[in-house]
Amino acid sequence: MIKTASLTSALDTHANRILMVASGILVAFFISFLFVLAQVVSAQAETNAQITCQGKDLIAEYAANDPEKLAALRVESDKIINGKSIFWKIEKDGVPTSYLLGTMHMADSRIVDMAGPKQAALDKAETVIVENIEALDPAQAGAALMQHKDLTLYTDGTTLSERLDAETLEKLKAAADERGIPFAVAQIMRPWLIATSVAVPACEMASKKAGEPVLDGIIAAAAKAQGKTLIGLETVGEQFSAMASLPEEFHLEALKETLNMGSLAEDVMETMKLLYIQGEIGMIQPLTKVVSPSTSSSKNFDEFNQSLIINRNAVMAERAVPFIEKGNVFMAVGALHLPGEDGLVNKFQQAGYSVTSVE
Repeated sequence: MIKTASLTSALDTHANRILMVASGILVAFFISFLFVLAQVVSAQAETNAQITCQGKDLIAEYAANDPEKLAALRVESDKIINGKSIFWKIEKDGVPTSYLLGTMHMADSRIVDMAGPKQAALDKAETVIVENIEALDPAQAGAALMQHKDLTLYTDGTTLSERLDAETLEKLKAAADERGIPFAVAQIMRPWLIATSVAVPACEMASKKAGEPVLDGIIAAAAKAQGKTLIGLETVGEQFSAMASLPEEFHLEALKETLNMGSLAEDVMETMKLLYIQGEIGMIQPLTKVVSPSTSSSKNFDEFNQSLIINRNAVMAERAVPFIEKGNVFMAVGALHLPGEDGLVNKFQQAGYSVTSVE
C-alpha cells in the first residue's frame, strides 16, 4: 500500500504535464524525427538497442487500489462523445463509403495490427489520407528540422543551460544519453521539442532505432505500394508552429516535470497504449483531470488543447472533406483528433455524413 500511495502521489504531481506533452507525440512528425534522433551515432544508443518497455497499467492500479478515482475517471470520459472507438465508417447517399482510423504513433506490435476490417478498408480505398507525408520520411523530417530551425532550435547562441537549474540539467543529460541524443544537441533544442523527446520512454526510442514499424508508416507505405493517391493534411511547418505557439515557460515546466517522473513515464505511456487498444480514447484526456485537477484546469492546458487539438481538427476536417465527398477514402490520423464536440467524427457528422463505429 505504501508503494501504491507513493505512485499516486507522484502521478498527482506530474501526470498532467506528461500526458499533455505525450499528447503532442500524436503529432505525426515525431514518428520520423525521433527516428532521426535515434540514428545519431551514440554508444549509449547502441547499448540501449535491446531495451523493452516495462510500463504498468495505471487503470488497473486504480481499479485495485483507488476505485473512487477510477469511477470519477469513467464519469468524465462518458461525457465525451465518440470516445469509445478508433475506427469509423463514413457514409452518405450516392457517395462510396470512406473510413476514419485513429492512430497512435508508437512502435508497438499491438498497435500496428491491421488485421480484419481495417486492412480490408485500406485495401479497397482509392485515396489514403494521413496527417503529414513529409513526416514519414526520415530524410525529409531531418531536412524539415533545419528548414524550420527557428521553431525547433535556439539559433541565437543561447542554450537550455541558461534556462534550467543544475539539477534539471543533470537529469536532462541522463535522459538524453539514454535516448542516444548528444547532450550538446539536447541543449540547443527548443523546450517543446526536447520535452516531447524525453517524454518518449527510452525503450520506445530503442524500438524506433531497431526499425520497429509504426502504424502511420505502415499505412502510407501500403498506399504507395498499391499505387493509391496519398494525401497529407498538414505540413511540418504547421505542426511545428502548433507546438511552438505555446509559451516557452509552459514547455520548460513540462520538461522539468517529465524528467522528474523517471520510470513513471513508461507507466503513463503504457496506460495510453492500452486505452487506445481498447478503443477508450475518450478516457485519455479526462485522466489528466482525475490525477491532477488543479493543473488540468489551468490556462496552459486550455491553450494546449486549443492549439494542438481543436485548431488542428478544424483544419484537418476542412482539408479532408473534398476528398471524402468523392468517396473511397481511408483516413488515418492521431486518435486524439477523433472524439469530443470538436473532434473529427463530430465534424464529419456536422458536414452531413453518417459516421458510425466499425469496432
